[in-house]
Amino acid sequence: MSVSEKPVIKHSSNNSSQQLNFRWDKGDIYQYYNMTYDMLRAVNAPLFLMYDNDGANLSKSDILHCVNGFYRNIVHVLHSASCSTIPRKRHNFYKYWWDEELSLLKEKAIASFRLWSALGKPRVGSEYDTMRHDKLTYKLAIRNKESNSKNQFSDDLNDALLCKDINRLLCKGKSDLNVELG
Repeated sequence: MSVSEKPVIKHSSNNSSQQLNFRWDKGDIYQYYNMTYDMLRAVNAPLFLMYDNDGANLSKSDILHCVNGFYRNIVHVLHSASCSTIPRKRHNFYKYWWDEELSLLKEKAIASFRLWSALGKPRVGSEYDTMRHDKLTYKLAIRNKESNSKNQFSDDLNDALLCKDINRLLCKGKSDLNVELG
């Protein structure tokens, strides 16, 4: 499972439903792999359906029940292992609007700061100017990304209302309303 795939768990509290996402980028993937390996070894596959002639005596509903039970066991193992090893946080706990561009700007700002600092932190010169420019560019980009993310919900909601697409409206309302209220 990649980092971009985000299984969601809903936990009901007194008045509201809190959406929790698995944070695969923050979890111990090796521990998850080891745990799923150990737990999946204990899941019995219905091999008799493939090799035994007894499978021919089973009804279609019995076979479906067997296969679905096997499937549910696998899903249970994967979910249990992820709950044990991968942290879950609210949808907007981390800066969900953070992207690669901001990471690159941050690295550039840090590099120019370190160079400026290594030179004794002079208050004039090209290194000082570069450090200030990179820092201000980084801060402005953060401000813009955060502001755009807040506006994105409103824009999507407005588009759904204009198109009178009730399914899209309900989906956006359920998935993104926590961002605005949370």
